[in-house]
Amino acid sequence: MLSYGSEYYNLFDFYLFLLKNSPSIKTYFPELDFIKAVAILMVMAFHFFGQVMDWHMNVVSTDRFLSYIQQFQWNQLPKFLETYFYLGVNLFVIASGFGLYLSYLKEGRVFRWATFLQKRLFRILPAAVLSIVVLFFFRGLYWHQWPLDQPLVNFFPFLAGINLFSDVTFFPPINGETWFLGLVIQLYLVFPFLARLLDTIGKTRFLLLLFAISVVFRVIYYFFIASSVQTLSYGIFVGRMFEFGFGMVVALLLSQGKNFSKWWKLGLLMFLGYFFAFSFPFTDGLMGIGLFAVLWPLAVKVSTNSRIADLSKKLSGESYLMFLIHHPVIWILNGEGLTDTWTWAGLVGFFVVVFVSYFSAKIGNLFLKAIKL
Repeated sequence: MLSYGSEYYNLFDFYLFLLKNSPSIKTYFPELDFIKAVAILMVMAFHFFGQVMDWHMNVVSTDRFLSYIQQFQWNQLPKFLETYFYLGVNLFVIASGFGLYLSYLKEGRVFRWATFLQKRLFRILPAAVLSIVVLFFFRGLYWHQWPLDQPLVNFFPFLAGINLFSDVTFFPPINGETWFLGLVIQLYLVFPFLARLLDTIGKTRFLLLLFAISVVFRVIYYFFIASSVQTLSYGIFVGRMFEFGFGMVVALLLSQGKNFSKWWKLGLLMFLGYFFAFSFPFTDGLMGIGLFAVLWPLAVKVSTNSRIADLSKKLSGESYLMFLIHHPVIWILNGEGLTDTWTWAGLVGFFVVVFVSYFSAKIGNLFLKAIKL
């Protein structure tokens, strides 16, 4: 045994003591704020401009890309790029793993389950409940639809993502965006195991293992389950573990002083997954990771600008509640006649959605803070 003052430590405890009393680990990266700001704008634009396409959920044929290049028109470029804005969700999954692992490092690699879950759940659940209440009254007052007949279906399907197991039983919830909340809760529950696994087997084997698990799950889903449960693939943690674990590894690298900005070339290689049919079960995961890696050096550069850094921090801080409440703003604009979003009026309408969603989220978060939730 080793002695330190009046306390006695075994080797593991002494290691933790040294870790906790070593120079503090950097736990805030303005670059992550920038990426989260980009992610929320991507998601909102994906929903607002309405070019949601099914092909990216299936085998991705290179014919569509080659056809677009052969018939390239500048005025069609925004529509083409917008079909990929769903990758904002992938960025959020990566950012979640990044942020959690930084907190884990800051706390000295010590887990107290009750404290960990209480802290995280009380950070995300009040905002989700608030968004459901707001949308409940919106649907009632604006659409004259008061969804009271099936409270378990309408109000609580987001808990741990149980709405993802049935396209019929648990749909439609009051707030469809809460599917992501179920995913986050699942990732929170498995994070302690993933963190210990990363510490035990190292970065390379950790990523290879999670990649294999995620791909195998997605292959099984697409070939055997998708016909009966269409929502399961994007909301069950098993299919997202590689992206989540990638964020954890990036946090570990940066905490060790490594230069992640050089990974942008590897990020570009990830985009090649688009061109191979065999990669289709995990195309969005590869492209999401590639986008994160490509955005990071840009985030490093623009974060030195105080105005951009401040704006990114504001959007990042409100991004979760913005994600939960932005759809009603879109519905109102559509209901008032803005159906063609690919116009100048549509562009103005998008800025209105961002502006209203941001300040609504800010007011909502101030309210939750005031009632200490």
